[in-house]
Amino acid sequence: MTDNNMITNSTGIIKGVSAVVFCIFSFVFLYFYQADIIAVAQHVLSGGVTSYNKAVGAVLITAILMLLQVGISSILRLPGVFHSMTYFPSLMILAFITSVSSDICKGFSWGIWPWLSVVLLVLWLACIYVMSQLKSDNMSSGMTLFSRQMWVNMMSMGMMFIVTGLVGNGNPVFHYRARMERMLIEGNPDGALLAGKRSLETNASLTMLRVYALARKGELGNELFTYPVKGTSADLIPMKGNGVEFLMYPTDSLYRFLGAIPYYTKGSAKTYLQSLVNSGKASKAVKDYILCGCLIDRDIDSFVKNLIMFYSVDNTLPKHYREALILYTHMRSNPLVVYHDNVMDTDYEDMQRLEKCYDSDKRAMAHALFEQYYGTYWWYYNKKDM
Repeated sequence: MTDNNMITNSTGIIKGVSAVVFCIFSFVFLYFYQADIIAVAQHVLSGGVTSYNKAVGAVLITAILMLLQVGISSILRLPGVFHSMTYFPSLMILAFITSVSSDICKGFSWGIWPWLSVVLLVLWLACIYVMSQLKSDNMSSGMTLFSRQMWVNMMSMGMMFIVTGLVGNGNPVFHYRARMERMLIEGNPDGALLAGKRSLETNASLTMLRVYALARKGELGNELFTYPVKGTSADLIPMKGNGVEFLMYPTDSLYRFLGAIPYYTKGSAKTYLQSLVNSGKASKAVKDYILCGCLIDRDIDSFVKNLIMFYSVDNTLPKHYREALILYTHMRSNPLVVYHDNVMDTDYEDMQRLEKCYDSDKRAMAHALFEQYYGTYWWYYNKKDM
C-alpha cells in the first residue's frame, strides 16, 4: 500500500471514529442531561404552544450538528491530525442552546453570545488558516486506531466536550425543577419526586413543587421533611409577587387541584387556602397544605389549633404531624392537646440527650443531629438554632 493510500485510509478512520464519538456525546448530553432545560426554553420561547420531545430532539439536533460538521469538513479539507477542529462550530451551537438562563421565565436574553460567538469564530478561523498550512505527519502502518494523530483528535474533542458541558446550564436546582415539572405534566408525581431526592440543594420554588407532588400522592404529612425545605407558608402556592413560579406546568392545574382558581392572585397563599375552606370548595389536600404551612413556619401553636379541626388526634395521623405533636407536648406547660407515643417519645428524648452531649460544640451537634434525625420534623424545627 502506498503512503498516500495509507494516509487516506487513516484519515477516513479518524473521521469515522470522530463522528461516532461526537454523535454519542451529543445524544447523551442532550437526552440525559439537558433535555429538561431545552424543554423549558422551548416552552418559554413558544409561549407554551409547543412542547419538546427529548428523544426526537436529541436525534434531530445531533443530526443537524453532524451535517454542519460534514459540510465544514468538506470545505476546509484539513489534515487528519486537525480534523477535530471541524466540530468546533457544531459544539459552539450545542453549548449555546444548552446555556439557558435559570431566569429565562423572567425574559429571554441572548446574553454575551452575540459578540462572544463572533470572537470565537474569528479565533477559530485563524487557527484553521494556520493548520491548513501545516503538513500531516505520516501515519504509523497498522496502528491507525492508536496513532498520534488519532489521539490528538480525541484529546481535542475531549477538551471541547468539557467546555461545552461547562457552558451549558449546570444549575442543579434548575435541573431538578425542570425535570419535576416535566414529570408532573406527564402525570407522574413519583418520577417528579425522584428529581434531586438525594441532594440538599433547593429553593422555594422547588419546595413548592415537592409539596404539590406529595399532595397529589397523599403523602404530604408523611414525607415533606424528608426533603430539604426552603421558604415559608407564603411560598407554597404561586401567587403574584411572592417569587415562586412554575417553569412549564400550568398554574391553573394546581389551583383546580386545591379546589378553585382564585379571583385575585395578588393575595397571600394563607388567605387563598383559608378562603377555600370558608367557601366549602377546598379539596382534601388543602388541610395538609394549611398544616404543613404552619410546620414550615415553625408555628407549632397554629398547627395544633388547625389539626384538631381537620383530624382526629390518634396514631393514624401522618408521621410529621405526630412528630410535631410530640414536640408540642414537650414544649408547652399547658398544651391544648397532649399526645404520647412510646417509640416517638423515646426518640425525641434521645435527641434531647444528644443535644446536651454537644451543647458546647454547635457544629458537632449539628452534624450529629443531621446524621441521626434528618428527615424528621424535629430536625427541621431545631435547625434554626444551629
